[in-house]
Amino acid sequence: MSEVTAIAHPNFALVKYWGKADSVSNKPAMSSISLTIDALTSTTNISKNQGSSENIWILNGEEQNDLARINPVLKYLNNISRNNYGCIIKSGNNFPTSAGLASSASGIASLVIAYNQLFRLDMSFDQLVEASMLGSGSAPRSLLGGFVILNVENELYSQTILEPEDWPLSIIICITDDKEKIISSREGMEISRKTSPFYQSWLDTNKGDIQIAKSAIAEQDIKKLGEVTEKNCYLMHQVMRTSSPQINYMTERTNNCIEEIKEIRKDGIELFFTVDAGPQVKIVCKPEDKELIKDRLINKPYVTKLVEANIGNGARVIDEG
Repeated sequence: MSEVTAIAHPNFALVKYWGKADSVSNKPAMSSISLTIDALTSTTNISKNQGSSENIWILNGEEQNDLARINPVLKYLNNISRNNYGCIIKSGNNFPTSAGLASSASGIASLVIAYNQLFRLDMSFDQLVEASMLGSGSAPRSLLGGFVILNVENELYSQTILEPEDWPLSIIICITDDKEKIISSREGMEISRKTSPFYQSWLDTNKGDIQIAKSAIAEQDIKKLGEVTEKNCYLMHQVMRTSSPQINYMTERTNNCIEEIKEIRKDGIELFFTVDAGPQVKIVCKPEDKELIKDRLINKPYVTKLVEANIGNGARVIDEG
């Protein structure tokens, strides 16, 4: 086998983490629960760089000079494979990169899956989690589909807690600005950990929010899940805004979008929103309400684009050659 291509979908967290417990393993400081998004895809093709120990990474058609994001992942994988060659890695996203849509999570997940298959490593799932986490703390969630928990309390594991078909909710992503963010998530987390007076209280809310979200998912209670998701989102952004220097990924366009979502909810439509480390707004709703919600948002001046999605599946190999 000379090359392998794998895909993975980004995810967005309902109960979020913001901050790392360990900079070496890149382990998050708190557990999280997410949804995998089927309409957004990262594709990674990997082959051996025969006769050379150099790794080459081409992202969205451009060769990258800085491989700091993927080097720890490749080192971990090379230690298992005992591969002496470099790799040629070609990755691409069908959505904006580094704009708050978790491109690093899906990109790293697809890389790990492709490498594992190319070298026939038959890695355990725990190893896949460890490898992907080195590149992105959210990447272990993109290995799986549906509602996914990444647990870091006592025992590290990533697990699907509800399959996509078991609660087929719809997702609408409101792109308000597709520019690359100035402060990366990894940098922002470290700033917040060191400087925000609300960081410890943010950590303290995690266990309770995880339990509420798990209960809401088990009961398929969209109102209950929405309440804990929105509260958790606001708390995370409070930590960001009280950091020094201040971190503010939510823009005026983001806030305008959120206010319209609240107006839609006043009309009796069950939906909820969340915002990650970027200006985009993700909406979760019932499938029968999707078109109405899109109609209310599509012509708003603060919405550049609407992306319609469903809950997606995990990372997987799509081609071998």
